[in-house]
Amino acid sequence: MLKKTDERSLTNESIKNKIMATEDNFIVAIELGSSKVTGVAGCKQPDGAIQILAFAQEPSTTFIRKGRINNVNKMTQCILNMKEKMEQKMQKSISRVYVGIGGMGMHTVANTVVRHFDSKIEITQDMIDALCDENRNTSNNDRDILESVPQEYRLGTQLQMDPVGILSDNVEGHYLNIVANSTVREEIRNCFRAAGVTIADLPITVQALSDAMLTEPEKRSGCVFVDMGSETTSVAIYKNNVLRHLAVIPLGGANINRDIMSLQIEDEEAEELKLKYGSAIAHTGDEQHKPITLRDGRQVKYDEFSGLVEARLEEIILNVKNQIALSKFDKGQLIGGLIITGGASNMKDIDKAFIRDTQIEKIRFVRNIRTPLRLGDFPHFNENGDCNAAIALIEKGEMNCCGGPIGQPQLFDEHTEPIPTPEEIEEEKKREEQRIAEEVARITREKEEEERRRLEEEAAKKKKAGINRFKTGFQKIGKFFSGLVNENDN
Repeated sequence: MLKKTDERSLTNESIKNKIMATEDNFIVAIELGSSKVTGVAGCKQPDGAIQILAFAQEPSTTFIRKGRINNVNKMTQCILNMKEKMEQKMQKSISRVYVGIGGMGMHTVANTVVRHFDSKIEITQDMIDALCDENRNTSNNDRDILESVPQEYRLGTQLQMDPVGILSDNVEGHYLNIVANSTVREEIRNCFRAAGVTIADLPITVQALSDAMLTEPEKRSGCVFVDMGSETTSVAIYKNNVLRHLAVIPLGGANINRDIMSLQIEDEEAEELKLKYGSAIAHTGDEQHKPITLRDGRQVKYDEFSGLVEARLEEIILNVKNQIALSKFDKGQLIGGLIITGGASNMKDIDKAFIRDTQIEKIRFVRNIRTPLRLGDFPHFNENGDCNAAIALIEKGEMNCCGGPIGQPQLFDEHTEPIPTPEEIEEEKKREEQRIAEEVARITREKEEEERRRLEEEAAKKKKAGINRFKTGFQKIGKFFSGLVNENDN
């Protein structure tokens, strides 16, 4: 029988082993924000919580513009800095990371793929997969399809979300493709490749965030998710638990700051004044407001200041309203209302401004993600919600990002090249198919050219043979007449 001290030792040892196991199995996510880049390493717990093991943040205003990288060298150095900070904290190397993708220009495009059959047959999963593949291979000029969301399938007069097993002589797949400029993914990959960091996957940030913040009833009944960031505002609309529309508007809180900076003040002071005096609805009229005193002693009329803030916020909200209109859903179909998050939403009376401009009265503001967090050494982690997106990306992650203890060979050192993501594999498959098609076309052209030359040579030989026969016959006739002449001469 074990003594109490022995039992205590075993308990402590098991706890220690559990912690070590946690530290050897974690996910690293990086969010590329317009104001800062955030990296978080965390471990998913059996109860759904995430244990935070390390995190790092770096200002990004000099190399990320409206969610897109515009300075590769600075972005690469930022990745190296953050990786080193997190590795030093955990004393574990990072083998790969999940990187959120977003930014200006991302939006959804509807597409339909149709298949007809000679008779009624049972629709199989392979048929549906083939439809999805054809949709993913749809040409979108200079844009990449980041993700494809099935909307519904039409079989005759029926509309189904799951058509497998149904008898029909045709199937029509309706898809919502999330697209972005073809350079967006390549820019991200180039930076992480230069930093020697493998990308595990590139989840769409606003999708991950909305999945982590919205409730099932909201997504089912229809809602508008709005993430108001520094230089972009992302809008995602859900109905019947399916994404129905997505767009990234190139306007955010930094635009308000720049408007305030027209008063000849620095960005830091503009941010401070915005939070202290800014309001989404200017309270002018009969109310008397004292002038706002700037740091240098100058005074600005309240009406002038509030007018700058209200005008820009109104522009942002009207753009959100326009995206709702483009989704073809009205407020009667969006029973879940507006769910708003992001740093730029921390503005007085912003709820009233949204109600005024969108006519949607049901509004819920989300400051922090719903996922339970175990903070450990970081008691103040994510207090203002600036790590929400990175946490949401961790929830999407499945691959272990631990490369082993620092100083020892990493678990994935045998890979001299970064492990390709599913998107890269798909792109390589497309390139290979293109190469094969070009090779087949080349061989076909060569065969056609060879056949053409052969026919021309045969035609030339026949023509030459005909001429030779004509010459031989003419020569014989000539000799005959020549003989007659000679005989007469004798």
